[in-house]
Amino acid sequence: MARGITVDSGAGDPVMPRRIVRGRGNKIRSSKASRAGVHYVSATSNRIKNEGETDLHFDTEDGKKLKWTFQIAEVNKVLASGSYLVDHKHRVVFEQDDETGEDISFITDKANGDVIKMRRDKNVWVIDAYIEEDAE
Repeated sequence: MARGITVDSGAGDPVMPRRIVRGRGNKIRSSKASRAGVHYVSATSNRIKNEGETDLHFDTEDGKKLKWTFQIAEVNKVLASGSYLVDHKHRVVFEQDDETGEDISFITDKANGDVIKMRRDKNVWVIDAYIEEDAE
């Protein structure tokens, strides 16, 4: 995934664009939010319809294999919601090493102790995520 997964403390739900699902064998299914007619609001105040959800299988930079559920909406990039992660038993830490200034931000899955590293890129935190191409 060229841009990785942006960890957004202001996002209410984890969302991703439909174009990332195409051709990967993932199925989009209706979700509680899509059935309820949920819309998101963009930074420019445009309404964005919830189109359902899918499970995204991805690998992290250090080889962890993860599966997270994302809502489908016509957004520009994949967004992980900080509040959703916290509500689903993750600890999200945005931090900088006091001595070196190096970003040491991370997400911990409290159920199994797995740590997912984040990196700061232009003042946005990103998980480097990789999706296997479909075998054809």
